[in-house]
Amino acid sequence: MPKSQNTPHFEFLRKFPDQKPQSVYYIFGPENYLKDIVLKEISNRFKTPGSEDFDFIILYADACTAINALEQLEMMPFMAEYRLIILKNFDTMKASDKMLIAEYVQNPVPTTILVLTAEKIDERIKANKMISEKAVKIICRSPYNSFDVLKWLNVETREKKIIMDNDSKELFTRSIELDYQLAANELEKLIIYTKGKGNITIEDVKETVGKSRTNKVFDLQNEIGKRNLKKSLTILENMISNNESAVFVIIMLSTFFRTLWRVKALQKKNLSDSEIGNRYLHEVFYKYRKDYIVFAKNYSRKAIRKIFSLLLQADIDAKSLNLKDEIILEILIYKICNI
Repeated sequence: MPKSQNTPHFEFLRKFPDQKPQSVYYIFGPENYLKDIVLKEISNRFKTPGSEDFDFIILYADACTAINALEQLEMMPFMAEYRLIILKNFDTMKASDKMLIAEYVQNPVPTTILVLTAEKIDERIKANKMISEKAVKIICRSPYNSFDVLKWLNVETREKKIIMDNDSKELFTRSIELDYQLAANELEKLIIYTKGKGNITIEDVKETVGKSRTNKVFDLQNEIGKRNLKKSLTILENMISNNESAVFVIIMLSTFFRTLWRVKALQKKNLSDSEIGNRYLHEVFYKYRKDYIVFAKNYSRKAIRKIFSLLLQADIDAKSLNLKDEIILEILIYKICNI
């Protein structure tokens, strides 16, 4: 596995069992759920049963110094083949302490495996750059769209030996926010609800997940796609009353209009609607691909360009102005539907 490059967590997990042990692993990114999964896989491989008290140490960078960490790193294993040292929240460590760890990484103890975790790696900092050149870096990104959650769900259901048909998976991924931890919690709730029978139906999803976020952003997208201002505002009112955030809605609408932009570009190349739907809209569930092609006909390329500007401004307003989310989103949707 190449060092100095960022390896996506799923690629790392796929290749890790066949890779030789490395002295330093650096797990980073915003998705704590995925970081825990990667950390668990590394720990399970290098921990030796019975020697955990001596050869498996977890430290927290905001509660220890580099000297404390180095004392553990430089010890020889007591009973295990490797001494496993996990240093969490490395990005919170003082700069001087980071440099001491970086200097250790240049010539690590061969019987010690160091695992660092962090929210992000700022390689403008010398210590981080030095470590990055020597470590296997595993990035744990948040899901970009519902298709990422679907890929995660496919893996989880396969490993847990759960049967879910495409419609059930579709409703599940459309009914939750883009968050792996939340998705894992909702799946666990489904397993409990179905009493572990191993078969989850669309009715099960409706009862446990679908009810939690009614009139969600996907319904809003559909009405905006139809340029139906009245229904769009009604759905928005329901979402706001259920504490939906403006930033989340803006992100999802941005994804929606990026898809419409791609459809418009493909239509300009004289591709047929069926070819566009079958070959180029894999992130859209198959039942809704025709809808997206219809929605695209309701907006010109010039209009979509203007909408991107509106979405950008709304995102800036939501993050910087002291305005209610409801006001920002109502203005945004009014302008989109009347563009």
